[in-house]
Amino acid sequence: MMPPPRECVQASDASAALANGEWKVPGVALDTLRKGAGGAIGVIFVLLLIASFIIWFPAGWFQGYGRQEVITVGDIKIGPQEYMRAQQDVLRAISSQAGRSLSLQEARALGLDSRVLERLIGGAAVDTHARALQLGISDAALLEDIMKDPNFKDVAGNFNPAAFQQALNSIGMTEQGYLISLRERNLRRQILSTVGKVANSPAMLVDALNTFNGETRTLRYVLVPSSVAGTIADPSEEELKRYYENHQSKFTQPEFRKIGVLAVTPDTVKDQVEITDADLNAAYEANKEQLGKPERRHLQQIPFPDLAAASAAYQKIQSGTDFMAVVKEMGLSDSDIDLGTLSRAEFADPAIAEAAFALEENKVSEPVAGKLGSVVLLRVTAIEPGKTPTFEEAKPALEKKLLKERASSAIFDLHDKIEDQLASGSTLAEVADKLKLTYQLVDQVDREGRSPEGSAVTLPAQKELLNAVFATDTGVENDPLDVKDEGVIWYEVLGVVPEQLKPFDQVKDEVAKDWRTDELRTRVAKYAQDLVTSLNGGKTLEDVAKDLNVEVLTSDSLKRDGMTVNVLPPAVAQAFTLPEKGFGSAASGLQESRIVFQVDKVTPPKPLDAAEAERLEQQLGRLISDDAIAEYFSALESRYGVAINQQALAKLIGGGEEP
Repeated sequence: MMPPPRECVQASDASAALANGEWKVPGVALDTLRKGAGGAIGVIFVLLLIASFIIWFPAGWFQGYGRQEVITVGDIKIGPQEYMRAQQDVLRAISSQAGRSLSLQEARALGLDSRVLERLIGGAAVDTHARALQLGISDAALLEDIMKDPNFKDVAGNFNPAAFQQALNSIGMTEQGYLISLRERNLRRQILSTVGKVANSPAMLVDALNTFNGETRTLRYVLVPSSVAGTIADPSEEELKRYYENHQSKFTQPEFRKIGVLAVTPDTVKDQVEITDADLNAAYEANKEQLGKPERRHLQQIPFPDLAAASAAYQKIQSGTDFMAVVKEMGLSDSDIDLGTLSRAEFADPAIAEAAFALEENKVSEPVAGKLGSVVLLRVTAIEPGKTPTFEEAKPALEKKLLKERASSAIFDLHDKIEDQLASGSTLAEVADKLKLTYQLVDQVDREGRSPEGSAVTLPAQKELLNAVFATDTGVENDPLDVKDEGVIWYEVLGVVPEQLKPFDQVKDEVAKDWRTDELRTRVAKYAQDLVTSLNGGKTLEDVAKDLNVEVLTSDSLKRDGMTVNVLPPAVAQAFTLPEKGFGSAASGLQESRIVFQVDKVTPPKPLDAAEAERLEQQLGRLISDDAIAEYFSALESRYGVAINQQALAKLIGGGEEP
């Protein structure tokens, strides 16, 4: 929705946006497999590096900052603007992965600074090596890539020069700039794919990974209640102060920022958008079924290997056999046949959906052959009726929807007026006053969208806006946020109240509460560990259960990433470090209680079939390839040399403090 910002979009961002649809900093895409493959492979964020280096800034764009360079790799210099842009992108990516807006301190604890440096240094090193090898991409190859790019094709699938030019104009880039960016991106991809090409993974490694991922363990355990901690005396003033000093992060007030916001939304320009009753009626008729609450049905489904088996079971039910009796005969449980409560649209197979919504409540269907090859019997156990709203009931939502769809042109016009005013030197507040728009001034807001008093602060596109606000600083001229059909948002940071430790007297009651909780956990953990010692000395779980007046319980069969009631991931992880019949203890998740457990049974995985073995072999091959590329990066950095201007870097990151 938003036209190009005042400053041109950088070539690297542009090429990634055009080639990939949307540029994102990848996370560790194979985390789960890396855990299965062991620590040696898992310690390197190679996938992040590969993707980042392929699409990052062209080498020529690193030039021109002279004495201000932050990083030098060979003859390539990286300036403050490139570093801050990379930092903001990585911070937004980490925040997105975390599901909330992270502070710089939190992101740095997750490796923000190292990830920014890896991205910039690695990309420059690969470019330097390409120059040394005199490698390049021909113009003919570049033009072929552009001609094949679906972003530049018309509805008939042919290259559309107008679409290409429109895309370049929207990001403020020339053809030559895009060609430079595309050439370097493709060259990096070819170099890294060549370096990362490896032979097939050995069968021994595949078997080891299968054992690691497929082995299961069953635990016998007892619950150790928190009451074993006994009576906890009130702490002294000195104990509380010592706890307060040792746990300052618990009692630290978050960072707050004073911000100014100017949002141009569909509501802002609604007086300029014409929506007639005829438009609303047409939208209502076209979307009537989607506007209301669809009918939903709770369904049970028995799967069969073929139509004959399903027909035989159906005849038994028709002859008086209970539906659930057939389920039990087949060795299935209630959870195996329960599909939950679904609307028609939530079914993956339309044939099964059609049969399910034709059934009466508590009736069993005849055998249903699905479009995907399955044969099932269905039973509807409950029906939630749907409701279609009247036109008058749906009208407000329809008006809002049509307004979003039609407001683009008016928002574009207003966007240009605002940009012109800002370019002439006006502040956001002055622009809002001149154009009769609303300028929202928020005196203090934290990254969770709350005021110092804890009340919620209402902001447009709140998550995106707060991510941006906490990734910039005071005095920085920020590009507006394009929030798609919600409009365009300009924002500025007017002040920062850094994180600060609350005075002890102010949080004394909170300190006392946390101290008591920690003391309780410590006592229960010691008691449980003493029980483990006694079990290793010959005592049985039955003896412990009798002393505690509890039962000995048995867990489900668990894989390394599994969990069940009372047996949480820390207990499972510990269990996989113990031999069969070994003992351990971990938190149970039930208040402050713990479990004391025994690894009752270790079950090896089933042998891999050919398809699964091939899949694991390919995944391991990719991980080994990642390690090879990591070694390549390391060798390049050693060959060409990397210099980091620590003084300039400290200015950018505040010497480790929050800007």
